[in-house]
Amino acid sequence: MATVPLVIVYAGGTADTAILRDLLEAAGVSARLGDEVMGTMAPYMIAGGTTAAIKVLVPEDQLDEARGVVVEFAERAKTEPEPGSTMGQSWECPCCHESNDGSFDICWNCQSERA
Repeated sequence: MATVPLVIVYAGGTADTAILRDLLEAAGVSARLGDEVMGTMAPYMIAGGTTAAIKVLVPEDQLDEARGVVVEFAERAKTEPEPGSTMGQSWECPCCHESNDGSFDICWNCQSERA
């Protein structure tokens, strides 16, 4: 019996690849993760989708079914922050009114906490 080759449809971090794998399986697409051990042992190496990122793999013959799920997942990840998250949104310091990057919880200028 010939095995169907696997195709990489996404690469990313531990959490997002696990979520995508579950979404694919819920849609009836067989999916598995590749390189997940690297993501557990050295998560700093996979930040930002580097070549060491965890990969989501699907059988080549299910690529068409997977494509819609992957595209929807990637688009949603770009536009929707996690519920309750303020990460990524710039904020103004309540004390010195300096503009701060969304990744900061403390003002870079006066060290006041984010309101």
